[in-house]
Amino acid sequence: MFEPANEFVINQLIGLNDEDELKLLKFLNLHYLGDEDCYELVDGVMVLKYPEKETPKFKAAKYRASSKLFVSLKLTYDVDGRCTVEVLDGL
Repeated sequence: MFEPANEFVINQLIGLNDEDELKLLKFLNLHYLGDEDCYELVDGVMVLKYPEKETPKFKAAKYRASSKLFVSLKLTYDVDGRCTVEVLDGL
């Protein structure tokens, strides 16, 4: 038998869509490299324009930007069925 409830905790995998991820990567490129487009076509192959500037910090930022993450969300519904969301934990 289910008890009445209006609060629920869900775990959800979230991340940016492809277009927004590209915008974020361009932002990081501009910040770390001074150029939003850090690749160029050389003999039919995409290569870094500035390989000497690709620091471990920059690589880590790019990796985190394209990663998905789990978040715990608390959903609370009022008597009119409207929902409020609280982020409990994000990894």
